[in-house]
Amino acid sequence: MAKARTKQQHTGKAPVAAPTATTTYHACYKRFAPLAAEIPEREVEVCRADVRIAFANVKRGVQAACADPARIRRALPELPLDDVLELPDLGRALVFAATRVTARPASSGEIEAKLAIVTELREPMLALAETLAKRGLLPKDVVAEIRAGSGKYDLASDGMALAHLYDEHAEALRGKHPFTREELDQLREASEWLLDTLTPEGARRPVTKQRGEAEKVRDRLWTLLVRRHADLRKIAYYFHGDAFEDVTPKLLSRLSRAAARDAGEEVEAEEGVDEDADDGGSGGAGEQPPVPLSP
Repeated sequence: MAKARTKQQHTGKAPVAAPTATTTYHACYKRFAPLAAEIPEREVEVCRADVRIAFANVKRGVQAACADPARIRRALPELPLDDVLELPDLGRALVFAATRVTARPASSGEIEAKLAIVTELREPMLALAETLAKRGLLPKDVVAEIRAGSGKYDLASDGMALAHLYDEHAEALRGKHPFTREELDQLREASEWLLDTLTPEGARRPVTKQRGEAEKVRDRLWTLLVRRHADLRKIAYYFHGDAFEDVTPKLLSRLSRAAARDAGEEVEAEEGVDEDADDGGSGGAGEQPPVPLSP
């Protein structure tokens, strides 16, 4: 698994930044949570911040300080630039994590509604998958494993596995099944929601345990954000000197109304992101001051 902080090889080329326009907050969370999990427990900083302000500030800072990645690579070849360029997506992951801390527990009605979606799609998709496997178009052992087992949690696992199976073999299955892109996405989303909500025995996860785990992930993502933001401010200091504060504001600096509105609109437009995200004070994790570098 990749380390939380890595040194990069100087290639002389601008990095290929991961696309963010179509990246969902949940996808960002799943991408960065494993990296954050590698931070030693003693180094984790508790997040008591307004994560939306931090998210808006890292977006603003990356846009202002990293407009010319190739120039930064030439000047600062040892700095982990790709990590810095990922800060906006890391901010999205943090916002999503904060909503999991404050989210109310799922109701029985919500669970049954998601189970109904998976149940309706699972059997026809699985039955056809078995036929396609006999024709050599899908791996028989994988399909057989999906068929085995029972229970709500297993049903959700089946749904996620089926959606992945049809995606993984999309080219070979083109024109050979009737399922739409919308149905596959619907199956995957409902299955992932159930896996996040249910225990392997099929019951709802205890609220206290669910909240405790969510807080730990949020704090780890916050710690990762603080570390990478320090590197962003090093870039700004190198190129802008004492004016670096104007280019890369502190994580919890209050924004102009326009900047705050733009950030809020993006968060609220993201489906599944709670509008009442944790709005703590500015205490908690400390900012790492930039290390002066000679231009």
